[in-house]
Amino acid sequence: MHRLGIVGVCGCVLLGASCSKRERSDPDAEEWAQIQALADDPIQGAAADAGPPASGGTPTALEGEFDAFIARLAQMKAIGREAGETLLTGERLVLDHARNYVRMDENVVVEDDQGTLRAGSLVGRFSVSNKLEYVEAKGGVDLSSSNRTASAEQAIYDYRSGFVQLQGRAVASSEANSLSGERIELWIKGSRRMVCEPNALLVVKGAAGLEMDGVPSGGEGDTEIRADRVVFDEATRLAELMGNVRLRDPRAAMNCDNVKVFLKDDREIDWIEALGEVIIQADDRKALARRATYHADEKKFSLEGEPKVKQGQHVMTGDRINIWLEPRRMVCEPNARVLLYLDEETKAKFLKDIDK
Repeated sequence: MHRLGIVGVCGCVLLGASCSKRERSDPDAEEWAQIQALADDPIQGAAADAGPPASGGTPTALEGEFDAFIARLAQMKAIGREAGETLLTGERLVLDHARNYVRMDENVVVEDDQGTLRAGSLVGRFSVSNKLEYVEAKGGVDLSSSNRTASAEQAIYDYRSGFVQLQGRAVASSEANSLSGERIELWIKGSRRMVCEPNALLVVKGAAGLEMDGVPSGGEGDTEIRADRVVFDEATRLAELMGNVRLRDPRAAMNCDNVKVFLKDDREIDWIEALGEVIIQADDRKALARRATYHADEKKFSLEGEPKVKQGQHVMTGDRINIWLEPRRMVCEPNARVLLYLDEETKAKFLKDIDK
């Protein structure tokens, strides 16, 4: 349950307990009773009319009560969050109980069992039972939860479904990998998946990215994949990239229509499947096929669908071409053909196909 409560002290606001009486045991219940009685104290109005006490005078009982009230508020300002609660802090608060609406501004922080959200401003909706249901945050939004972080210009968080939408320079990172784009939608409950579009960029860290033989590794490097749309399923560790896919690695480049990237438990690349007008370029070698798979552990490419590999002036074609990067080896079968020293007509046709 997300319980809400309100305390305002010197421009700071704290939400997180109960709207009425807190459901925790309170050793200062007697003090609270005294503070409550203060509001109805008949001497309060008289004291106000009389003005401040003379300098050096004896403190009145009312002053003592007020000091205790201020001290109690200062204690509540530092209150902590318990499991199942949502704690909101900020500099200014507007609360409308009739409409179940809350607004907070400046240095807003929201903490719950899922993680922490920080933003410049926030509007939220809560139920009649004080469960926080929905928030919309704007202005330098940052979210963090266990090994995940996210940022955007604005964010929507639906607590009931666990749905989060990030808008404007959205970035979501998990361990060493990151996904960015104009809009990211993610679910932190149930299926735990992310959708990023348009102008999506997936970055996979480490040295287990795409490699091509004959190109020096040059140490660790990132694999960057751009596409119109990316869908990542955390349960299966599968990332699907669709539309105008451009894969870039320190050792190679690949263009195609669609790509599936399967990740290991440690989030490094396990294998890649590319479909639709696949073109791979590395060093002086170019490959063309309708389907290509890459297995990181074996450092092996498999090309299918009228595959062609061109290196220098030589071209290899067949039904399937397998390329092992270590050791340097290629196998083409069946219907293998190797063209040495292309004639100008064949060379022109091949270059036209491969440069699409």
